[in-house]
Amino acid sequence: MFKTDKHSLEKLSFIFSEKDIARFKRLFELVSREDMSTVPAEELERLFHGLNEIGRLKLDAKHYAFHVEDEYAYKQGGDAGYGVEVYLRQGDALENELVLSHRDYVMKANELIPILNERKITRLYTGPIPKGTSFLGLPEECDPDDPLIRSILHESEIIDFRDAGIEVILLETLI
Repeated sequence: MFKTDKHSLEKLSFIFSEKDIARFKRLFELVSREDMSTVPAEELERLFHGLNEIGRLKLDAKHYAFHVEDEYAYKQGGDAGYGVEVYLRQGDALENELVLSHRDYVMKANELIPILNERKITRLYTGPIPKGTSFLGLPEECDPDDPLIRSILHESEIIDFRDAGIEVILLETLI
């Protein structure tokens, strides 16, 4: 279907948008899961790996935001238990960018906006982390005693960011 050498992948990373890559990845996942491929499994795996590499090239040093529900923070009272965390993609890992070092409180979108503006961060990526999995080392859920669950940004959070001039790219599948 397409070449997966370094030069070809770099070229494709400039042509495909983030949403294109996510849609292709979702299609390949569906074709594989439902056993609908007309190509050998090894070829599908090579293409899937190529898409992951295109995504890595395209999104390195980009910011990902997730809605957070933190049971421990809820126990602290009020609306402390939900909000947004922002991570910076560095290769094949996400690093804390705007994540509190404690779990007493989760920052809200309106608290993050001035910080994002100060740091000149004008675009955030979000998408669903499939239940029970992780994305680039970030688990969808952790701490079985006081669960902390990450998910796609809520519509109200997306509106808050967009109203502040911060673009939010919704990916059907995280890349």
